[in-house]
Amino acid sequence: MNQESRWIFAIKEDELADGEKKPLLLEGNRVLLLRKDGVFFAMSNKCPHMECPLSKGTLEDYMIKCGCHDWKFDIRNGEFLDAREIKVPIYETKVMEGSVFVNLEGAGK
Repeated sequence: MNQESRWIFAIKEDELADGEKKPLLLEGNRVLLLRKDGVFFAMSNKCPHMECPLSKGTLEDYMIKCGCHDWKFDIRNGEFLDAREIKVPIYETKVMEGSVFVNLEGAGK
């Protein structure tokens, strides 16, 4: 399957420290950008339970816990840890020349 890429500038690489998260609005999409162990991850900023913003939750290791009802998701693949068939859409990221970009195509891959 050949997906078109739609890379959107998100932030400068040095704007997000390791272990931090930042909510963004990219072309009308609520995206949560996270940095863990030097790697950037991007996912929808809406919990699938009641659309609470995941940015209000806590990041522990590679897991984000929703601040509304304590649902926990793996930031690497978007899976809900208690029922892996439920997922938060995730997006590819890349860093080029000190800037972080998010690919808004192919969410959930």
